[in-house]
Amino acid sequence: MLLELEKQVLELYRKADSAVSRYRSAAGLFCPTGCVECCRSKKVEATVLEMVPLAFHLFRTNQAELLIKRMEREEGVECILFRADLLGSLGGGCSQYSHRALVCRLFGFAGNNDRNGVARLALCRVMRESLKRENDRFESPYLPIFQMYGLAITALHPSLGARRLPINQALLQALLKIGLAIDLGELCLTPKNIDFPDDTPDTRPFSPNRRAA
Repeated sequence: MLLELEKQVLELYRKADSAVSRYRSAAGLFCPTGCVECCRSKKVEATVLEMVPLAFHLFRTNQAELLIKRMEREEGVECILFRADLLGSLGGGCSQYSHRALVCRLFGFAGNNDRNGVARLALCRVMRESLKRENDRFESPYLPIFQMYGLAITALHPSLGARRLPINQALLQALLKIGLAIDLGELCLTPKNIDFPDDTPDTRPFSPNRRAA
């Protein structure tokens, strides 16, 4: 079950990455150079299911045990994946950029529907101050909606995909769950190449109920 969930979450991440790429191109909106405020925030939350692909990667690359020990020792700090020495790299300071959570893929480039059902960009504080422009200046039919992707995650597994936790706790629970399955002989992992999400455009309309291909 966990291996199938990994595939389904990765497929959803491909959709999210493609949607964000289309929106950014259409709106001309980008993060300020060198900004990592969201990475360093202690308020970032994710579901356990969002962290399942990363947890599998960490076990396959023999990094899981060390990271579990770090998280148990450094409880309450900023995202454990952030590394200041990586600033300026493609991942902007994230040591596991290809495996980042859904919230990290959407933040700054997604929105919510207002009371009238109109999609509005949830522009982050840093971007708003930097750009000095109103949210509606970035309207686009391509704007990803947080709720749609949240519903899609929950639909994959209501237990693991509904409750939001501080991102380190979500990752720790994902690691412990997969580790237990390995210990019980329910999972046998061998190193392999995983087709992680990229920015390849996907022109199909998004539906939160569509199953992974």
